[in-house]
Order: sequence, then structure tokens, then C-alpha cells
Amino acid sequence: MPESWLYSIQYKTGTARWAGRLGLELRDLVKSGRISPETHPRVVDLGCGQGEAAVYLARHGFQVVGVDFSPVALRKARAAAARAGVADRCRFVEGDLTAPRVPGVDGPFNVIIDLGTLDDLQGADRRAAARTVKRLSGPGALYFLWCVHHDGNLPFNLKGILLRLNPKLVPGEENDLFGDVFKIERLPSPAPSSYFASFLMTRR
Repeated sequence: MPESWLYSIQYKTGTARWAGRLGLELRDLVKSGRISPETHPRVVDLGCGQGEAAVYLARHGFQVVGVDFSPVALRKARAAAARAGVADRCRFVEGDLTAPRVPGVDGPFNVIIDLGTLDDLQGADRRAAARTVKRLSGPGALYFLWCVHHDGNLPFNLKGILLRLNPKLVPGEENDLFGDVFKIERLPSPAPSSYFASFLMTRR
């Protein structure tokens, strides 16, 4: 598993390149009503970072639990929730998503959010995090996954070089990890040519 102190340093120094990522795809799902607080009120944000997604969802009426292993990120998330006036609808927990249980995070949840966390893990850690997703979801639950997603056949340009430095999900790996219990829908955005992907999965 990645070292939490490495991430905390990046959050503390403002060099966390993923900070601020919310995802247009998640916004679209909320705006369209596919993810709604009326039908799916309880949300857990896995790898919540500084709380951008959690605060956005709380402002739209969801009850959200954010989980991260960086105490620095969690302090920033709690402060962001307080500034937005949604601290009563956001709770942030320090935890290891590869552990058999995250204390203080009990499912089932109606929606599970993952904006670039699963693809940052590899091997046994990735499989353990997939088990966490399954453990925290119940029948009918939705799992939104945004990830780096390509087969390694990348162009020899700056983007290709940078993507080679990032962990990724290989096409088809989402089925291997989740196809046994989730119906998997790949969303139209991001386009495959971007080497990123988002999925909305429905628990059977």
C-alpha cells in the first residue's frame, strides 16, 4: 500500500496533483438524478482526500462518510465541510481501505465513490480494496469509479510519458474485480482516447 506520509507531505505542500478533482462525470450523475439523495442517501467516498466530492455531495443533500489514510487531507476536508456549512452531513474517518474492516465505517452504503483511489493501488492491495467496496455495498448500491484505464499502448508524447508513471487499470480488469457482483456500465466520458475511464456499477 502507498505510504500515507508521502501523500500527507503532498497535501501539506500543495503539490498533490489530484487535489481538487471532483469529476464532471460525478456532477453529471447527480444533476441527471441517476445518483439522488432521495433514492441513494448514504454515500461513502473512498480515498476522499481534501473532501471535494464529499462536500459537493453533502451540499446536494447526501449524507457522506469520507475515508482517507492521510490525516493532513482529512483536516483539510473537515475544514472545507465547515466552510461550506455541511459539517452535519459530512463525517471524515482515517482508515486503511485494504484492511478487512475500517473502524467507524459501516455499510451498507447506497453509493460508493472512488475518484482515482483503486487505480493507485496494485496487486493484493487492489484486490483488498475491491473487497472493501463489496463489503460496504448492498443490493442496488451504486459504485462510481474514475480511473486511469489503458493497456499500456501509449503515444510517445508528454501525456504518454506522464501516464507511464501512473498506476492504471487494464481494460477488462474492472470485470475481473467486480463483475461477480456488479453490473458494470462504462460511462461515455472520459473518452477511451483520453486513457481514463469512469464506470457506474450497480450491485446485484
